[in-house]
Amino acid sequence: MNSIILTHVSSPADSQLLLEAALERLGAWLDDERDTLGRIFAQCGRRHAAAALEGLDQLHLEPSSDEAALRDLLDEARASLNFLCDILCAIPSRCRLETAWGFPGPAPLHVHLGWSAARLVDLISTLDRALAS
Repeated sequence: MNSIILTHVSSPADSQLLLEAALERLGAWLDDERDTLGRIFAQCGRRHAAAALEGLDQLHLEPSSDEAALRDLLDEARASLNFLCDILCAIPSRCRLETAWGFPGPAPLHVHLGWSAARLVDLISTLDRALAS
């Protein structure tokens, strides 16, 4: 998840590569963070955020899609991610949990909130830069 994506764009071909890198980053983030965010939202009583996570799972890009379709998909993903970020950032770090299950290891909730929010903001920034190209 801690990858560097260069954002200097000098040609349309570079723009396409940046969009594809953002798509790969989105896929990696979904694979790594979906379950963690689902647990955080469930534990903090933010079950309505599950619909946005499910919406991200439903995004699909055909193999023959062009750059416009890729931009549309990334833009739709960015809207869902911004919604999730707003919900995540609104959770107080010392909120009262509804359940006591779900997190591996001894780290408290505020650690998971902080890291999940940081990775989410980083992904949104990556999508913003790719879509600005």
